[in-house]
Amino acid sequence: MSAREGRRRYVILALLIGAVALTAAALLLVIMQYKGIAERLDYDPQSASGLHVTGAEPSERMADPEAYRLRIWGLVEREVSLTLDEVKALPATESDARLQCVVGWEDRAQWRGVPVQQLLALASPRPEATHVVFRDDRTFSSSLSMEYIRSGKPMLAYELNGEELPRVHGWPLRLVAPDKWGYKWVKWVAEIELTDRGYEGTYESMGFSLDGDRDKPRTEAEKRGL
Repeated sequence: MSAREGRRRYVILALLIGAVALTAAALLLVIMQYKGIAERLDYDPQSASGLHVTGAEPSERMADPEAYRLRIWGLVEREVSLTLDEVKALPATESDARLQCVVGWEDRAQWRGVPVQQLLALASPRPEATHVVFRDDRTFSSSLSMEYIRSGKPMLAYELNGEELPRVHGWPLRLVAPDKWGYKWVKWVAEIELTDRGYEGTYESMGFSLDGDRDKPRTEAEKRGL
């Protein structure tokens, strides 16, 4: 074998080794990214109720019905603080809304609770309020437009399939937002703030759609055609 042929074989072998190394590195990156997403969401693909479970549970204060308060504040005429019993005493509605996550899975259940529009009426929203922010007692948050709130579709649910809402699914109150992606369905809702601007919550700050409409692009970049 000539020296020239030997060099050629060496170059081909080096290229093959490099390609294998790059493929392995890319695969490792995908695995690490998936692991990171799963850990961040604390994802359990199947809960006891048969529905998917995501999110780390809130503090123990949220497990005490006596200590729980739902705060409604911001651009309102009067701030409101409601106990869970006071929320449940309001006229309720039911919905079999479909919960669809941006990562692909889907759940359907029967929800019962109080329309958000009805809750906000207790605080008398000011005319300049355009968005409503929902927060748990940790760091998760998302928002809906007042226009969507006025449709009467979203509710704060306290029952799931005819039984008390399980803690893993958002007890004491979970936002049910029909026709919106799952990241809009905030669990363990502790406060509602009315604002006069579009609000970037937990998923929205990562580039997901501010509107969260299931029949529209999932991200702001897709909306802009990027």
